[in-house]
Amino acid sequence: MGAACTAVAEGRGDSAATARALEHALDEIARLEDVLGMARSTSEISRLNAAAGERFTCSSDLYAVIDSAMRAADETDGFYDPTIEPLSRVWDVRGAGRVPPADELAAARALVGWRAVFLEPGGHTVRLPRPGRGIDLDVVGRGYALERLADVLREGGIVRALADFGGETLALSNREPWQVTVARPGDPRAPAVRLALTNAALSTAPQSRRGIGGEDVRHILVLDPRTGLPVRTDASVSVVARSATRAAALSSALLVMGRERAAAFTAAHGGFGVLWLEPSEDGLRAWAWNLPSVAAEAGVNIRWMDRP
Repeated sequence: MGAACTAVAEGRGDSAATARALEHALDEIARLEDVLGMARSTSEISRLNAAAGERFTCSSDLYAVIDSAMRAADETDGFYDPTIEPLSRVWDVRGAGRVPPADELAAARALVGWRAVFLEPGGHTVRLPRPGRGIDLDVVGRGYALERLADVLREGGIVRALADFGGETLALSNREPWQVTVARPGDPRAPAVRLALTNAALSTAPQSRRGIGGEDVRHILVLDPRTGLPVRTDASVSVVARSATRAAALSSALLVMGRERAAAFTAAHGGFGVLWLEPSEDGLRAWAWNLPSVAAEAGVNIRWMDRP
């Protein structure tokens, strides 16, 4: 799914059992690659996109992710839109990146629109209305995979675990919280803010200043489904929620919204917290909404604009 997955776990004392639980959990991630891997032509999501215009019967996993994605699109009024796959293709998001000509971009934009997707829950059937349309599950697919990984770990007797999957993080704990860092926007190797997570997911959506053609563009390019263009911001937004799938969708949506609209959206909706980081001439500015435990990393100068 375009990223590496790492996990650490603590069991109830039997290290061999803990190792087996971790192995089984990572096997589950590998299994879901055949379902949700956007870059794999033989994956189930790729076959669904290739069948656009026809009814497609999905596995329970694929249907669950698409259903969650559509709910997030509805909740955010389309600021998160899983049907941006035509845009992802013309910008070559999973490759080296390219700037599409205006006519090609307009044609791709005309194929985007989450309300046009038909879901039939009884038969796990999805229909994209015409050829060329497609569903992009790169981000929410990793969130769903982390939730499945957590299920396998719990079944294996794991009492505490931390998993990371390409910017999506899931923390499990019945005891002390995990300390998780959020990087400075534009520099994923520079930790900026520390969050304490207990049985929660963290998703961070950054954007690249280097633009199309940068070596990391396929990992961090965020497109605006309304315009078809990359979001113009140097900020990053992190969402903490119980559901890793929801956190992933919301982080992307809030970055597209922009800071002021994201603040209003967060105030109007419950069940998640938000950290907005934005570089400035005087260092790094931060806004924290609905987050009880946030702290700057040692040596990091942050100007807190809003926090609980």
